[in-house]
Amino acid sequence: MYQYIKAILSLFLDLIPERKTYNDDYIKELDRHTRIIQVPGSIIGVFAMLGFAFDTDAKLHPEFPELFYFRIGYSLFCFSYLVFFVYNHLKNKFSNLEGLTWAYLTYAYLLFTAAYYTGRIADDAPYVSGYQMLVMILPFLPLPRKTLFIYYPISILIFFVSVIVYKPDLTTAAANYSMQNLAISYVLGIFTGLIMERYRFHSFLNHKRIIKKNEEVTKTVEEIQALKSQQDGDYFLTSLLLEPLLGRETDGNAVTIDTVINQYKKFKFRNKEYQLGGDYVSVYNLILQGKRYKAFINGDAMGKSIQGAGGAIVLGAVYNSIVIRSKMDPTSSNRSPERWLHDCYLDLQKIFETFDGAMLVSAVIGLLEESTGTLYFINLEHPWVILYRDGKARFIEDEIHYYKLGVMEVPTNRFISVFQMQKGDKIICGSDGKDDLVISESGKYRDINEDQNLILCCLEESDGDLEKVISVLKSKGKFSDDLSLISLEYKLGSFSKPGVCWKEAKEFIKLKQYSKALDVLLSYNSALEISITELKYITRLYEKEGVLLKAMEYASLALENFPSDTRWMFHTSVLYKRLYSNYKSKSFLEESQELSERVRLRQPSNIGNLIHLADVCRLSGDKDRFVYLLKQIEILEPNNSKLMELKEKT
Repeated sequence: MYQYIKAILSLFLDLIPERKTYNDDYIKELDRHTRIIQVPGSIIGVFAMLGFAFDTDAKLHPEFPELFYFRIGYSLFCFSYLVFFVYNHLKNKFSNLEGLTWAYLTYAYLLFTAAYYTGRIADDAPYVSGYQMLVMILPFLPLPRKTLFIYYPISILIFFVSVIVYKPDLTTAAANYSMQNLAISYVLGIFTGLIMERYRFHSFLNHKRIIKKNEEVTKTVEEIQALKSQQDGDYFLTSLLLEPLLGRETDGNAVTIDTVINQYKKFKFRNKEYQLGGDYVSVYNLILQGKRYKAFINGDAMGKSIQGAGGAIVLGAVYNSIVIRSKMDPTSSNRSPERWLHDCYLDLQKIFETFDGAMLVSAVIGLLEESTGTLYFINLEHPWVILYRDGKARFIEDEIHYYKLGVMEVPTNRFISVFQMQKGDKIICGSDGKDDLVISESGKYRDINEDQNLILCCLEESDGDLEKVISVLKSKGKFSDDLSLISLEYKLGSFSKPGVCWKEAKEFIKLKQYSKALDVLLSYNSALEISITELKYITRLYEKEGVLLKAMEYASLALENFPSDTRWMFHTSVLYKRLYSNYKSKSFLEESQELSERVRLRQPSNIGNLIHLADVCRLSGDKDRFVYLLKQIEILEPNNSKLMELKEKT
């Protein structure tokens, strides 16, 4: 119970570690804010009370002449501060009495004296209303929140002591009404103060984080901008920065990788020719959840030569850090390929957002699983990914669902594209330099190629060889932009086809003799001989017989060998949930949620999966995720019957 109450108080009072870390800086920021308002505030304070002192108070409360001195005292206090301020600034002195100290003293004088004289004449509702205004001012002052818990109790104590000593008549309806409003103003003051202070602190914290992040990125950009003032030597230094960021881990027999970078800017330095531009290609070996992948990226940063190179350097530096972290951090390497790509995109996007649209990058980010040939990728407004199979080239996409890195509007319906490669397939990604060919020039005008299918013809003409493609493209026209290409050829054998037992098993299945069909399918000498189709049928047959543990074993084996089958992934996730229903093991729920989350990253609008995932989150006790998913389902299908059932279970 104590821990529960402590957690609630911690959440309510926003007791986050950053408050201790940045406390001194936060106080300095508040001091800066109060210094901005101290002069106009003091000027207002000089004249604010004079009307009450010389006119209103004398008419309404002639029996209380001391009110005049409270009013005049405040005016003199503010006036003396103005004199003090002018004197210090003429002498170029800095005083600690300015800023927060001034705010503490000024508001303390106002609140405490008002508490005293309002308590003395508490039967006068208008004066109580004026005191309520003073109480409500505190939340809007740039003061630390501890001021709420110090000033309010003191003022309440002074008010009550004054009421007890002077005994104003509080039995009237008007007095009762004003006292209730005063109590409400204190309650509202506390809550408003905490809310305002939380907003003020988090604005400061976000500003601090942005400054820190911008300092890191700006440092890199400043280095690049400094290189702009130099010529070939500066370009050379920039190319030296970009070169080590180009990953080329192309070992292994499963995938053959070729890359080409032909930057538009060519220059000579010390009698050697170099190139500089905004295109970026990188390939790394990566292990996720125990499986080997080729992690690749092909990017095209906005701008020519050194401007584009700046974007490519930032892209390469951030992407390399993501890959290195994934290699060294067990938690990071334990993510699914879909989650890794999604997180990679968000990390890159957050960095490029700090440039406020001044640096945009199109890219294809992908993972190719070596054991199965499953390709996962995200296309960020880059030219479409090309498949070269059996001498023919075609696009495997027809839409772009993401904006460039750095565009401030991040799409909410994000998803990961999945494609199953076969033996001998080549996946080719390339920047728009392969398309933007100058076909002809006449005077000031240039005829730029607008046929996006031209690259397909060039690939077929060059048999999918990247070096030959460059030559073929040159024969079609002149390059007008940076050009980069990456080719990934899958070399392993295709998946095994249904074996000798398949026909016999199908006959038993047609006759609904499921036990015999299962015995036939299990008669192979090794599980390696069983095709994916047969593994799926074994799973379903075990499900029909109610042997769910065995069904899960074969379902997982089929999914491991053919992870691109999203429908089967969903089926396996549902199977894990059924196992949980039987055995109540949390590990089954965790596996079910993991697979369902992967399906959601591939198909974010799959209602069936969203409903299933929401139910899994409900069973696992993840209430926040459950509520979030219900909202997503309601947006897609507000009248879904399953949605109504889930809502009833909340």
